[in-house]
Amino acid sequence: MNDVFQSLASVLGQTSGVHSSDIQFLDFVTLILCILGIVIVCYTVFFRGKNFSNDNVSKWILLISFLILSPLAYIVNFTVALERTKPVSFCNSCHVMNGYVDDLKNPDSEHIASLHYQNRWIADHQCYSCHTNYGIQGTINAKLAGMRHIWSYYIAGYEKPVKYRGTYDNQMCLHCHEPVSYYQDVPEHQENREAIESSKMSCFGLECHVRPHPKDAWRTTEKNE
Repeated sequence: MNDVFQSLASVLGQTSGVHSSDIQFLDFVTLILCILGIVIVCYTVFFRGKNFSNDNVSKWILLISFLILSPLAYIVNFTVALERTKPVSFCNSCHVMNGYVDDLKNPDSEHIASLHYQNRWIADHQCYSCHTNYGIQGTINAKLAGMRHIWSYYIAGYEKPVKYRGTYDNQMCLHCHEPVSYYQDVPEHQENREAIESSKMSCFGLECHVRPHPKDAWRTTEKNE
């Protein structure tokens, strides 16, 4: 059981670099929990069900199955599902994102996202790393937003051009950049520190950094429709 919780902690506590062995192990655990739960329920219903109302053992068996095994299987499977949504390939599975990922992988692109991808300044899961706040809460919030995206993509529809919802949180950039000297040595960063840290001033545009993605990336998708 300790191995299960260690693997869960490993997966939930990292934004990148999770070992595939952890995911495969959790896949196996989920399968075993599901099979065990089904076997227990079938055994109780079909082999002990005749005197169920007076059989306290059967009641305890079902209680363990429904209140321990089932929730545990859900939690483990949910964790695996979260991890499988992190790769760039998952983001690219929605065709509305194809233009953005094409630019990401374009070696001639000078947009911020592409530079991070091409130079591996972020080792892997580049989309996820820049669009998700750090920690478990950030992961959960990102996936709740993802559910909204799925609803819009398949059912409710979405407006074009595709726009970022709300204001981009500069802390997702500062988490990596702020501690290093090349960021701290820039006078403009120190002069506007409060505005940057509160996201009142964007890191992109004006005399700062170029856009993270091409403004017309969504048109690539429109041409393919």
